[in-house]
Amino acid sequence: MSQQTTEVELFELPMATNSSKSKKYSGIEWSPMWALFTVIGIGALSIWARSGLVLIGFLGIIVLAHEGGHLLAARRSGMRPTEYFWGFGPEIVAFDFNGCRYGIKAILAGGYVKIHGMTPTSELPEGFAEADSYRAASHRGRLFTILAGPGVNLALAVVAFAVALMMEGVKPLSAIGQGFGLVWSMTVATIGGLWTFFTSLGGYVETVFGLTEVADAPVRFMSPVAQAQVSNFAVESGLGTSLRWFAILSCAIGIVNLLPLPPLDGSHAVVAFVEGVWQRLRRDPSQRLNVTRLAPLAWVTLGVLVMISLSALVIDIRELV
Repeated sequence: MSQQTTEVELFELPMATNSSKSKKYSGIEWSPMWALFTVIGIGALSIWARSGLVLIGFLGIIVLAHEGGHLLAARRSGMRPTEYFWGFGPEIVAFDFNGCRYGIKAILAGGYVKIHGMTPTSELPEGFAEADSYRAASHRGRLFTILAGPGVNLALAVVAFAVALMMEGVKPLSAIGQGFGLVWSMTVATIGGLWTFFTSLGGYVETVFGLTEVADAPVRFMSPVAQAQVSNFAVESGLGTSLRWFAILSCAIGIVNLLPLPPLDGSHAVVAFVEGVWQRLRRDPSQRLNVTRLAPLAWVTLGVLVMISLSALVIDIRELV
């Protein structure tokens, strides 16, 4: 039976339902070749760029916690995630458990949780039930799932700040309160920095191309090289400094992910909220926001983030020179 799609601007109907199958524990699988390449890469970093290895360690914990928040919230909301990985590219080691594949991939630059049905028109794998998809969950469940990742990052930042303060002799309740205050201050500073970047783009570009002095830059971002150097300094300075730096990184990642720009978590949260409000106003639960139309904006966002990282590296190099 054919199904007609009712579309109001970006809204359309959901897909049909499939059946679901769950997998048991499959045992650990690994790739000797990619494991060897990864070990060689880690060894090279430990010899020639130890600071980069330290940064990967910090970010690995933060990313796994972020994606773990998504994973647990998705399960709690009735979804069935199928993959939870640290890294991208070829698999190094992995195993299947209860329908989800867990593991590590060769390029340790991030991580992800795969949840099927993120758009109303995306196809589901054979044997995957519509009821287990993201789009079949309630709007409250979707919001919970999306916000859980950044929420875990911010919570970790509060805890890390609080523990660092307690190591300095601050009482626990006061340390937790100050931890919240520091996270809030970082949130304001990060948003302010991004606002300054977009409102003073001309001055920032002049700094990147050497037309003005680095000291006169309207805003500064930390390049991956600078982050690696600070990470190494933090570890060498002791646990307290390491915890503070970990909190800063975790907080920054959580805040950036909350920006309402595709493909960041904030955009998915806005979509879930707007769709829920629209369905209530129209009294029609079949209306769905077609997020595929936001794909061009997602590429723009990724391009801007890459540009910021590269330009920050250029400014750091100019300052060193």
